[in-house]
Parts: sequence; structure tokens; C-alpha cells
Amino acid sequence: MIHDLVRYQFDNKSALPRENVLLVSLGCSWGKCAFCDYQDDKSSSVLACDAVNKKVLKQVRGKDICSSCLDVTCSASYTELPFTTMNYIRETCAEKGIKTVILEGHYIYRDSNPFFVDFFKAYNIDVLFRCGVETFDEKLREDYLHKGLPGVTPEELSAHYQWINLMYGMQGQTIDQLKKDIEIGLAHFKRINLSIYTTVPGGPLRDVAAITDFYSSDFYKELLDNPRIDIFDEWDEGNDHNVGHDI
Repeated sequence: MIHDLVRYQFDNKSALPRENVLLVSLGCSWGKCAFCDYQDDKSSSVLACDAVNKKVLKQVRGKDICSSCLDVTCSASYTELPFTTMNYIRETCAEKGIKTVILEGHYIYRDSNPFFVDFFKAYNIDVLFRCGVETFDEKLREDYLHKGLPGVTPEELSAHYQWINLMYGMQGQTIDQLKKDIEIGLAHFKRINLSIYTTVPGGPLRDVAAITDFYSSDFYKELLDNPRIDIFDEWDEGNDHNVGHDI
């Protein structure tokens, strides 16, 4: 378990204001993504997971701050949270007036989505599902990042997920490639989270020059004005993107 993570934030800069919680999972079954350094944020003990997750969920304020959306992430997929934690999430949403919950998971768990729709629907809570795609450049995604989506098309993804994560800023990526990713994402999904990459041990390097060029581009300004896109950067100067250790 990682103890210095920011586990609760209220993102009121987005066109979809929402409270974000980062919970502790039982571990990521896939565990091969080259860009991920959160895989140690886990416990084999359901009691240990629940102890942390209950404290985090107690920070959710919902109707007290006019928030009706809760974004749930963890070091794995939502299917790898203890089911007791999932019950706490649902109870918290009901108590705090949360009307929509966002669950993030790997494509391999897509067939579980209908169950969770029914699980939350019993409390009149809607669910949006988000999948980490990172890029639609399959060679980069599979050969370099080891994402585990070989041959999966945007159409297949969008049959199960309304929202995707994209990533930019690794060495070898270009703005032209990012433009293609954004174009495909907007054509097939309701929303996009764009994460600016941070170097992780043993992973690709953060391309500071490419990121600097992106932030100074007209394309970046266009993305900022698009209500369907949120940009996150854990180590941006000035914390313009409201995420991570730099708050």
C-alpha cells in the first residue's frame, strides 16, 4: 500500500464537476502496463482495503457542495475492489445525494459492466464506465506500453465504455499522433481524460520538450475549450490541472 497518495479531490474546474476518490484495491490482475507505478497500492486483506477506503469515502460531501458525481479509481480495475468497498461506495452515494458514479476498469472486465449498472440502479444511481486506452496507435500501445488491448477497435471499446483515458508526453510520441487519438476519441466516446505522462521507474521517459511544445500550442488551447476533455498533469508547474502530488 502506498501511503503518500492524494486520495480525495474535488475537481470543480471540469465541465463535469466531480469528487474524485483513489481507493485501495486487492491488486491489478493485468499488472503489465509499462507506464503504471500504482501497482503497489494494494492489499491482500479485504479488511485493510476497507479500512482505508471507508476513511476516504467519508470525505465525500456530495450535496453539501452541490456535487452529484463521484469518480472512483484505484490501483486496478473497479472489479478488483472488495465488494464490501463497493457497498460503501453505493451507500455513500445514496447518503450524499450522488446521482452518477464513474467506474474505471480494464477492457478484460467489460462483461462485468451490466452487473454494476444494476447494482447502482437499485439506488437510482447512474454509472459511467471509463477504460484506459492511452493511445489508438496499436504498435505503441501494445508493443511498448503492454496495455493488453490487441486488435480491439474503438467501436468495440465504445460498446462497453462511455469514457476513455488517453496519455501523452512519453518519448516517441508526437502532437500529430495525439491529434489522431483525440479525433478518434471524440468520434466514439462521450468524454476523454488526457493524462500528461510522468516518468515511472523502469518505464518510458517523460518528454519534457514535447510537453512544453504541447502546452504552448494552439491545439492545447482548443482542448482546454472542449467541455468533453479534461487534462491532468501530476507535475505541472502551478498545478493548473488540479491533480496529484503538486496540490
